[in-house]
Amino acid sequence: MTVYIGLLLFIAIVAFINKKTNLSSKYFLWISFMAMTLVLGLRGSTVGEDTKMYLSVANAASRMSWKDIFSSFPTTEWNFISYGIYGGYSEQTETIYMAYNKLIMSVFHNPQWVLIITAAITCYFMMRFICNNVEQYSDLYLATYVYMCDSIYMSSFNIMRQVLALSIAAQAIEEVKQEKYKKAIVWVAIAACFHLSALLFVAVLLIYKLKEKRKYYKWIVLGVCILPVALPLLTTIVSKILPKYVSYLQTSFWSAEAKGTLVLWGIIIIAILIMIRRKDNDERTWWLIYMATIYIGVELIGMRYTVISRVAMYFRIGLPLFFPTMKKYFNTNSRLIYVGGLLFVMTWSFLSYASSPARLYTFGF
Repeated sequence: MTVYIGLLLFIAIVAFINKKTNLSSKYFLWISFMAMTLVLGLRGSTVGEDTKMYLSVANAASRMSWKDIFSSFPTTEWNFISYGIYGGYSEQTETIYMAYNKLIMSVFHNPQWVLIITAAITCYFMMRFICNNVEQYSDLYLATYVYMCDSIYMSSFNIMRQVLALSIAAQAIEEVKQEKYKKAIVWVAIAACFHLSALLFVAVLLIYKLKEKRKYYKWIVLGVCILPVALPLLTTIVSKILPKYVSYLQTSFWSAEAKGTLVLWGIIIIAILIMIRRKDNDERTWWLIYMATIYIGVELIGMRYTVISRVAMYFRIGLPLFFPTMKKYFNTNSRLIYVGGLLFVMTWSFLSYASSPARLYTFGF
């Protein structure tokens, strides 16, 4: 817990100093994300359930030739586990991700550098996404804190590859803003080379470009409500297009309990209701409402099929923008209560993640 509490206090101190010195909020942003990068990149193999596997992939890539890596596409086998009369099981990952590991290992010859470089890329792109999409620079403090304390950053200790893909795909939003759709698709395609699920970000882009979003909200709510019923049909579609992931829609791989997350969901639902009641026609605000609504709907299915929570992450990325946007609906005194309550819930969430046995921190070097 010491490292995580230290990170929490460090960012709070940087925010305090930055505000008192009237420096640009970007200084706070860079320093904070550099600190998050160090904590994420220097973790040992036992921090996060899958970190040891990522190190194994890096070592496997270093032993493979470039020809072997590109002998198949879009996935490459990095390990084969033999067992029983059925022969065994092939462990595969995206070919470009294997090449990425091969390149890093060719230069540094240490798998720890895969964690460090991936952490740096992920944090940089997440920082860029937040900076480009907040309404005003003063929102950077709260947006950064929400990002760090919510599950996306803490998930980076475990599902590192998917969060990397998410951070890359998120850059497509800026391109869509400027109606550079080809560049947006390129960002999503690059992200999918690291984790195929990044293709789901196309839905985020379509929602962003949807005109007159307010009048379609009831259809989004209806879609979220029927999603559990439509799961068998979704399973059939996935089995045809992405058979590798069909088991995710049929099996719960680990137990999940809402616990403190219910408080966060409650805040989100209340915030959505307030936004709707105020009859705000701002398209950006409605995009964030859509993102938050879909996130909760998908996350509820994730309570039964826990891997679905990874799908919810592509919509959860809106939360660091959603909560600062909510501030404008409060007067000065009420705003202090809102922000104070949110910081308390987020800190509680962060420390809950940090106290998990899988997050017991050790250094990789």
